[in-house]
This record gives sequence, structure tokens and C-alpha cells, in this order.
Amino acid sequence: MKLAAIDLDGTLLDRRGNIPQQNIEALQNFSKQGGVVTIATGRNSISAKEVFEELGIDGYLISSNGSFVAEMKKGAIAHVLKRASIEISTLKRAFFLAQKAKISIIASRETQDDQLTFDEANLVKDDPYYQHFNLQHQTFDEVVKLLEDPSLSYLKLALTDKEEKKLKKLQQDLKKAGIDSVFSDPHFLEITPKDVTKAHSLLFLADHLKIEPHEIVAFGDQENDLAMLKVSGTSIAMGNAQEQVKFLADKVTKTNEEAGVAAIINSYCG
Repeated sequence: MKLAAIDLDGTLLDRRGNIPQQNIEALQNFSKQGGVVTIATGRNSISAKEVFEELGIDGYLISSNGSFVAEMKKGAIAHVLKRASIEISTLKRAFFLAQKAKISIIASRETQDDQLTFDEANLVKDDPYYQHFNLQHQTFDEVVKLLEDPSLSYLKLALTDKEEKKLKKLQQDLKKAGIDSVFSDPHFLEITPKDVTKAHSLLFLADHLKIEPHEIVAFGDQENDLAMLKVSGTSIAMGNAQEQVKFLADKVTKTNEEAGVAAIINSYCG
């Protein structure tokens, strides 16, 4: 395999949001042997690039579920290859539906995440995925004003609540309004620009690097990883992955707590 595309939360990272040492060593070895390490995550670029600092290798980053693609060198963004923003009309429809459902919103720019909270008690503040956001709190009136600015650039919306049932209902309402959304965590329903997914950006990156899809191995655990797994030559579901991810994948590895990424990567390294 020439390229490994790896999700973060629930995949490369353990439940505390740390990278198991076995995963670090396996990816360092893969990189030394010429493999291209690509982090493909729902997280924003600020949080995701810290992972490269810890890995101590160069590679590529697909963040905000595909809205941002960059080359990484020495733990920093060396070159942005692609960025996409959600259409203002989509933002307005999504904000209205989330407000109606009293589901909190985190709208991600490249450098900050604007948060609009409707129910403080229903935020999953102890979730590592929640903790990675660079939150700037906004009132509803402030957000409405922001949405009138044509230069506004949101790469991703995260709709979050402790109650999965509420989020699933909102996903249905969004679909009726013509807006696609995917779960990146049981408590996070996410929206990206039209026709932008991890899969679209992975194929874009592969074409840029002259790598064929069959030369890609991809790892994931949630709904937002499904499209990426489908377009990769070898798809790997984590042992802790959702059943629909396991059903789709070519292989199921160990859990994220057991360094399941390393178990597969090591099999490609001599």
C-alpha cells in the first residue's frame, strides 16, 4: 500500500484522545518506507495538525470531513491544496432547523469554532471530540448577523446533543430540506459543503500524488468514514466501529484501545 488514510477519534486515538505508542511507531515505520500517511478527520485543521506533531512525521491532512486538504511538514501546514465552504443558504436552513430542535451548533472556520448553545446541560463536554474545538461563544443574534456576511466561510457545521434520538430526527429533517449530514461521533451530526466528503478529498489527494485508489488503505469507525472506505482499495473497520462500518469493510482490526491501526500497518511493513 502506498497511502494510509486514517480517521482520528475512535480510530487512531484511544478513548482519552491519545495516540497509542504502537500506532506512533507503526506510522513512523510506514513513512520511513515511503508510505504516505494521511489523517482524515472531522476535526478542524488546528486540532488535527497537533497529531502530526506527536507522530513526528510528514504527510497530508484531510480535515473538517473533507473541506480542507493540506500537506503537512514538521507538524505544520506547509501547503493548502484545497478548501471549501458551506453555502450561506444551507447554513441558514441548518441553523433554523437546529434552533427549532434546540440542538447546539458548532460552526467551524479555519481558525476558530463559533458555538451557539441552546441547552447547556445537553453538551457532551467530557467527550474528547468536543474538547478539541477552539470555541468562541456566540448569541443567536450574533450568528444571524454573521450569516448576512457574504465573506463568511464555514468549512463544517457540527450539531451536537447528548440525545442521539434528537440528532437522528434532525438528520431526517435536514434531508427533507435537501441537506446531507453524517455522524462523526454518536453525539455529533455534521454538515459539509455540497459534494464534499472525506472520500472526495481522498480521491483528490490521490490524484494529486499520482496514487491509484487500489493503493490506498483506509481506517474508520463512524458513518462519516463510510464513503472513504468505499473508494479505498482496502477498507479497515476498527473493532469498536459501528456495525454498518464493519459490514462494509474488507477487514475488522482490533479496537482503538488496542492500537488496531498498528496491527494492520505493521503487516504492510517489512
